Amino acid sequence: MRRVALAILLLTAAGCSAPEPLTGDERPTLILISFDGWRWDYGAKASAPNLERLIARGVHAEALIPSYPPKTFPNHYTIVTGLYPGHHGIVANSIFDAATGRMFTNDNVTEVRDPMWWGGEPLWVTLEKSGQHTGAIFWVGSEAPIGGVLPHLWKAYDETYPGDARVDLLLQWLDLPLSERPTFLNVYFSDLDDAGHAAGPDSQAVRDAVARADGYLGRLLRGLDSRGLTDRVNVVVVSDHGMAAVSPDRVVVLDDYISLDDVVVSDLNPTIGIFPKPGKEDAVYNALVKAHPRMRVYRRGETPDAWHYRDHPRIPPITGVMDEGWQILRRATVNAIREGRASPAGGQHGYDPALMSMRGLFAAAGPAFKQGATVPAFENVHIYNTLARVLGVTPAPNDGGGDVASSLLK
Repeated sequence: MRRVALAILLLTAAGCSAPEPLTGDERPTLILISFDGWRWDYGAKASAPNLERLIARGVHAEALIPSYPPKTFPNHYTIVTGLYPGHHGIVANSIFDAATGRMFTNDNVTEVRDPMWWGGEPLWVTLEKSGQHTGAIFWVGSEAPIGGVLPHLWKAYDETYPGDARVDLLLQWLDLPLSERPTFLNVYFSDLDDAGHAAGPDSQAVRDAVARADGYLGRLLRGLDSRGLTDRVNVVVVSDHGMAAVSPDRVVVLDDYISLDDVVVSDLNPTIGIFPKPGKEDAVYNALVKAHPRMRVYRRGETPDAWHYRDHPRIPPITGVMDEGWQILRRATVNAIREGRASPAGGQHGYDPALMSMRGLFAAAGPAFKQGATVPAFENVHIYNTLARVLGVTPAPNDGGGDVASSLLK
């Protein structure tokens, strides 16, 4: 928290003064923006003029392929480490660590800030160790001292903090003196994911969220332009996954097939994460593997090769996923929906990454990136090496390659 206090004092001091001009000796600067849940085709469903202008002067992918499972925490951390979730250990939004008996959930601040959970080396750690400053606004993992290192500037997650205020804070960080100004900044927005879950990917709510998100991008781009930074700062826009439509008519009830007393359910809907209690693994697996034709169930060592989801001990011994558009819920959740105590979902993500509905967004512009280029869809595990190359640091060991970076960069 001392870093946050330092940031506030610095911002107050810098408040109304003009930013120091960039110099030829200054290191490259990159802003990474995440629009959680922006499906690859949302730009065709609603007007996004600011994103279109960014793409026109830069490069974009036909789609961005998420890692398995296509959920928020695993994929945001993959983007900044270059590791598959099955290697960095953030294997779901909700994780059970059998060695300690601890449970990680995205709303448990104590666990979220414990570096025990976070494998690999996120880009801000690499940069801070190299002597550069970084700033993170709500990025997954940025509140934990990973390897003993926090971003130079960071803000604790607050879902009520307005989108425009997030942009303004980022711009204030760019206004800091050169000795304090971050070279790598990231910011997260959840509007698209919230709307997609509530109303589905084809809803007016999603179109309205596209307009809001595009407005945040426009606010940032205008801020860069007014500071004379448009041609000096690299801007990368990503999403972590897409969204598929669901309905209450396509639901499988987990406890219709197994007793919840026999297992620890670490992750559910549409993924399945089961830690059977001692002596129960075979019976639980045999019951689930033939439970429903819309459910695919695997032992950890038998998951599809493309998922890279076998090695980490936090991957449940029994894991799986529903077919696109199907959900798996506990009976208690189904009853709550039927009785009006909970709202049914209109959209869901977490399905097989090979599905087009799970694919996301990648667009970038700035001095490092090609102009007017479109590249084929690629896996998000390759973004990390691209960012590291732009920022001039040697990437930590990772699962990505260099071909994608070469296709994106000048």
